[in-house]
Amino acid sequence: MMRRVLRTAIVTGGVLVVLVSVFYVFRTPLFLKAIELAGAPPLAAQEAVALGAQEVWAGDFYTVERLDAQTFAISEPRYFRDVYSYLIVGDREALLIDSGSPLRDISPIVAQLTDKPVSVIATHLHFDHVGNHTRFAQVLMPDLSYLRARTHDGKFVPDALEHLGQVEGYDISGWDVGGWWSVGGDLDLGGRSLTLLTTPGHTPDSISIWDETSKRLFMGDYAGDGEIYAFLPNSSLGAYLETTERLLAELPPETLLFAAHGGAETRAAPSVGMRNLVDLRDGLLAMRDDRLAGTGFWPRAYPINRNTYVLADWTGPGGSSWDFD
Repeated sequence: MMRRVLRTAIVTGGVLVVLVSVFYVFRTPLFLKAIELAGAPPLAAQEAVALGAQEVWAGDFYTVERLDAQTFAISEPRYFRDVYSYLIVGDREALLIDSGSPLRDISPIVAQLTDKPVSVIATHLHFDHVGNHTRFAQVLMPDLSYLRARTHDGKFVPDALEHLGQVEGYDISGWDVGGWWSVGGDLDLGGRSLTLLTTPGHTPDSISIWDETSKRLFMGDYAGDGEIYAFLPNSSLGAYLETTERLLAELPPETLLFAAHGGAETRAAPSVGMRNLVDLRDGLLAMRDDRLAGTGFWPRAYPINRNTYVLADWTGPGGSSWDFD
């Protein structure tokens, strides 16, 4: 009897080990498939969205918040991801930072806000940031050698793990590249100059746009007040730490950092101060040194401050979050 119980326990334990091992190896594709099968939640009713004090509807899908006379935050509050794109207008031309999700066409909203020629650039290649790229005549890309090498006949097509559109049923079409913006280089809009900074961590191709005039950094999904996704394909906690330390050394203390998600509770363009970067750096160092415990199974949530969590892969032996996969 005892032998039978022991044998059953050994077999059961072996099966569990195999199942856990299979989950570990295939955790990312399994997670993405689960999201795909669940499907995206339906759009919220327009009347159910309570707007912020500075926010107005632009049609029945987008809202616009004026950050200053020539800077606009364009939001998609009915979409559960609540994506924010940012339009910066100069005397001669304008730049749209992220073209939003593929759910609707953002270009008519942009045309309502400026009659100047508009270029668009994505902070990274996920589908909810490049969804309207093909609707603009001038698409800029960061001048990174591995992105240039994959551009053929002037067209760039992100791969499936860069785009992630499959989780909501979106195809990858790619777009014509109108120009390459050098890292650290300036884009003169006429009376307003912007600088491209590389900010890898969320993805290796992540960039941010620095506006010296307003002391604003438009940073996409790099960081923010809420959940920081560092467990996705190509995420890297090591790159997050290096980026955070560099930004703390280079940016002035009065900098405001504007994110591409969040703001659902306050209904204002999601922004944080440099204190959040200090908290992020300290939290990442604590994670690296195994001084900060995460909660949950996978991805694990690591508290950075009262409002911010890093969602990451396992960070112990065998964890992959500290390097790009």
